[in-house]
Amino acid sequence: MYEEMIDNLEKQLPINELNELRTKTIHLGIFTGPYLTYMLNGKKTIESRFSKNKIAPYNQITENDIVIVKKSGGDIVAYFTIKEVKFYNLKDVFISEIRNKYHKELCVDEDFWITKKNSNYATLILIDKLYKLKKFHINKKGMQTWIKL
Repeated sequence: MYEEMIDNLEKQLPINELNELRTKTIHLGIFTGPYLTYMLNGKKTIESRFSKNKIAPYNQITENDIVIVKKSGGDIVAYFTIKEVKFYNLKDVFISEIRNKYHKELCVDEDFWITKKNSNYATLILIDKLYKLKKFHINKKGMQTWIKL
C-alpha cells in the first residue's frame, strides 16, 4: 500500500516535496463526511480519534508526521502535516473538557459526543498544512480507520 501511494504521489508532487515525504512517518487516515469536507475547506483544523482501547493513532503519531487523507469507501484526496498532537486518557480528563475547549476546531455535532461518551482514550491532531491532491485509488483491505505505514 505504501509503494502504491508513493507511485501515485510521484505523478503529482515536485521531487523535493516527494523526497521530504519519504523522510517522514506516514499515516493513512480514513475520513467520513461531513468532517472530511470541513477539513478540506479549512474549517476543521483539529482531527480527533476516540477509542476504548489504545489503538492507532494513540501514542503512535507525532508532530511533523504526514497523514494521507482517504475518503471512507473512496479515494485518496489530500494529505496534511501535523502541527501538534495531544493524547488524553479519559480516566484522567473529562471528555467534556475536550469538548468545551476544542468544539469549534473539531467541527463535530452533538451526536458525535454521544457516540464517544464511552471512550477511554482520545487523540487530537492539530492540522498544520493541508494539500489537496488529484484523487487516486489505493487497494486498502480491512476495517481499520488509521494505519501507520
